[in-house]
Amino acid sequence: MRKKPTAILTAALLILMLCAGLLLSACNDKAEIGSMGVESYPDKFTNDLDTVDAENLAAGADISASSETETAANVLDCDTATAWTAAATSGQYLDIAFEQPVSMNTVVLRENGNYISGFGFVLPDENGEYPEDMRSDSFYRQQDRIERYRYCTFERLENVTEFRIWFGGTDAGKALSIAEVEVYDVAAKEYDGDFRVFNYYSAGDMQYTSREDLLEDLSHDTITDVILISFAFWTEDGSVVYADAPKDSGMTGEEYYNASLDKMRAAVDKYEATSGRKVNICIDFYPKDVSKHGLPANEATLVQSIKSLIVDDDRVDGVDIDWEYPTSAYEWKVYGDMLVEARKMFDASGKDKYISLALTAGSVTLTQEHIDAVDFVQIMAYDRFDIMDGNHSSFRSGAYSSMRYFVNIGFKPSQLVLGIPLYGRPTSWDTVWTNYGYGETVYSTQSKDPYTYWDNTQWLYYTGTNLSGVSYDNEFMQVWVNGAALIADKTAYAIEQGFAGMMLWRESTDYPWEELDDNGMPLNGLRAIKETAAERIVGYANEEV
Repeated sequence: MRKKPTAILTAALLILMLCAGLLLSACNDKAEIGSMGVESYPDKFTNDLDTVDAENLAAGADISASSETETAANVLDCDTATAWTAAATSGQYLDIAFEQPVSMNTVVLRENGNYISGFGFVLPDENGEYPEDMRSDSFYRQQDRIERYRYCTFERLENVTEFRIWFGGTDAGKALSIAEVEVYDVAAKEYDGDFRVFNYYSAGDMQYTSREDLLEDLSHDTITDVILISFAFWTEDGSVVYADAPKDSGMTGEEYYNASLDKMRAAVDKYEATSGRKVNICIDFYPKDVSKHGLPANEATLVQSIKSLIVDDDRVDGVDIDWEYPTSAYEWKVYGDMLVEARKMFDASGKDKYISLALTAGSVTLTQEHIDAVDFVQIMAYDRFDIMDGNHSSFRSGAYSSMRYFVNIGFKPSQLVLGIPLYGRPTSWDTVWTNYGYGETVYSTQSKDPYTYWDNTQWLYYTGTNLSGVSYDNEFMQVWVNGAALIADKTAYAIEQGFAGMMLWRESTDYPWEELDDNGMPLNGLRAIKETAAERIVGYANEEV
């Protein structure tokens, strides 16, 4: 296993893609407390992405509650207009009992509001008793919000007769209210096409990554597409310019680009020869200076540059265009028009190569013609801080809302790839990025309990500098991450809705594949994707994960 980059290096590598995300992370002044402050498009939502292709086992079940029991049945009536509202905001729970034992692997929660933070599921013991400490004994626990839709997955449980849902608490002064609870045993489904998993490799990554390291990444039979980022850009005149090579390499920028691409191609070729699986290589491409994009005046030159860089190079399978971001309707139009011309050029070449875009939800004004020119969208569903908790990629903002946004502006689910952050951000919104797989000194609470599969917050000692130049020397800091359980939830949701796949930013900051928590549960994010896909997609993996 290669050495992971330090937190300082990780921050530097992330800045390029994520600085623009900070602008989009600012609060929406009109948002209600407890809602997702970055979202200004709730009226565009439909219910098309709320459905689960399985029988709701909770329909017809018995239910009881910790308080206000006369309204508890409202959460099983399949009507989001009715709700159970608890008498208090802590120590509250719902107990669901089935007429016959069931198998279950998914629970959907729908809150009446956006105020509950923290929840879990608990099974009774052999005497039918529930533990006093729900948090320590639950088989599912998240530092996350429920909000209007929360898709929760776990390993299939057999012969369940009853279970409890407990709720951590609410924002100050807000009621604890649940509209619906749904329980499913979701079967593996036939998938239309490959379930794609994209992973970015930066110019810095490739400097310290050997062909053997790349083969190790690919050896888990999960990554289907690798994207090389920060190597090549376009200038105002539409021509290609390459990033500077590392100072100690003795190469020009173009030479370093070719050496890195050759190394990746050699690793992919060797992997494909032994595994029989196809892995695509994609080149990330964007304007060197977004204020001097050169469109539409130099569109023809730019399209020819894309042809030379992508179509005419047999080492490459696609382009990922990563303009972060057009700032006006005019810029979106000239961007989209360029995509249409690039599509025509790709099709005329007769070569099977794809066009991908890196985008975040909000302010995208591409037309349907523009959208149809694109094969994939890498949805950067991170750095989208919520108001109350400082969680930068919750299930709501980092899956449900982001993917719904793109469907509702005209993209097909089969075009959409959900981005997962394998890094942490302080809940204070500080401009610090930390590795998800930070190391051994990572804790789940300030009292230094071990970090677990179910946790989304990490306490760690951080040394580095934020974007404002403030330095930290071994500072004990709380950061929000996507833990393995949340990654599994997002993956299962993407599969449920027929999306193209998942994207990682980036595998180099993940936990080692073999890393387990104290309960034997895996911490590696890529592994969480693979194990979930193996359970949810017919024929995805025949070997042991």
